[in-house]
Amino acid sequence: MSFYDNRYYYINKTLLSLIGQWLFQSRLEGNVMLAITLFFTLSLTALEFWGLIAGIKNLSIIMENASPLLVNSIVFMKLINCLCNKDKMKDLLEQIEETWKTTQIQPESEILRNYAEQSRSLTLRYASTIYTLGFFYSTMPIVISKLYLLLPTNETYTGKFLFRIEHVLDVDKYFNLLMLHGIISVFFIVSIWIAADGMFILCTQHVCALFECIRYNMERIQSPDFATMNIEDDEAYHIIIGCIKSYKRALKFSELLSSTYATYYLFLLGNVVIAGSFSAAELIMVETQLDEVIRIVSCNAGLLLHIFYLSLMSQRMIDHSSGFHEVIYNCNWYKISIRSQKLLRFTLQRASKPCQIKAGKLYVMSMENFSSILQVSMSYIAMLTSLQ
Repeated sequence: MSFYDNRYYYINKTLLSLIGQWLFQSRLEGNVMLAITLFFTLSLTALEFWGLIAGIKNLSIIMENASPLLVNSIVFMKLINCLCNKDKMKDLLEQIEETWKTTQIQPESEILRNYAEQSRSLTLRYASTIYTLGFFYSTMPIVISKLYLLLPTNETYTGKFLFRIEHVLDVDKYFNLLMLHGIISVFFIVSIWIAADGMFILCTQHVCALFECIRYNMERIQSPDFATMNIEDDEAYHIIIGCIKSYKRALKFSELLSSTYATYYLFLLGNVVIAGSFSAAELIMVETQLDEVIRIVSCNAGLLLHIFYLSLMSQRMIDHSSGFHEVIYNCNWYKISIRSQKLLRFTLQRASKPCQIKAGKLYVMSMENFSSILQVSMSYIAMLTSLQ
């Protein structure tokens, strides 16, 4: 039984295995699942692009096809990042497993379990919400049409396909086949989305757990009984040495995590802003019916939740790494030996700089900057609607 079959990480393993990106699955299984995922995602994207190019002179077609294309490009960036950084992600997972196996102190083990449980809960809620939004996005043309058949009204309601291709294909003739293909494709697109973000949630929660373990150990040196001139009996000195070693491991892990996502997040943020702006502007600029409104709202809600979660997890890492700086200040450093105080002084210099996830080394992922993304999106929406 694999370490990642435990209740904390099994969801992440299942989601990544579904798209062929679980780093410890067999090559055959991974390639087969990746091929299936690529077939459906690429075929749907090709249809969207075909419809956009064929109707490039029609503003309505541009608005309705550009948004799903941009969302698909976000998903492809996630998949490409997984493929290009496989070695780094494998290293991250191996470090997590090693930490669990080498942690023997009961309070530290409890901290790891608590944060792993939080990771499971966050991933489960995120996956449930995004899958639900994906369901609403892909099935509304069928659901609304069936509801109208059941209602006591003489009105007929014809659901529209997920995007505009009626100018290149006979949608009425192939509607059921196109909808089946669209629903399956959206399922795989959403699965890539969730699996990639779930991996990020898992890793950031582990970093937070590492910093919390260090905080627990630092708080143990507050007793004045630790002050001694004998290095063998200087318990504070040995605790600080252990904390410094743990802090170096946490920094190494956070730096590897940041390098894994830095370039990808730079392109991701731009695409999310543009995709959300196109989708929101579509509500204002294009005449929409009920199933289209639900699809647009679902898409925008998913994009907003997506950036919120990434910003939230990055902010948690900043807060936990900054907390180590505070715990050094708050401990009874004046009651410990001089050699221990010197160790704390050097550690404090590095701890003053929090660990951050940066998009291309330019933009810090945080809750503070999350609001700026919303402001930029609103500006793009205003610009797009002015073209009407």
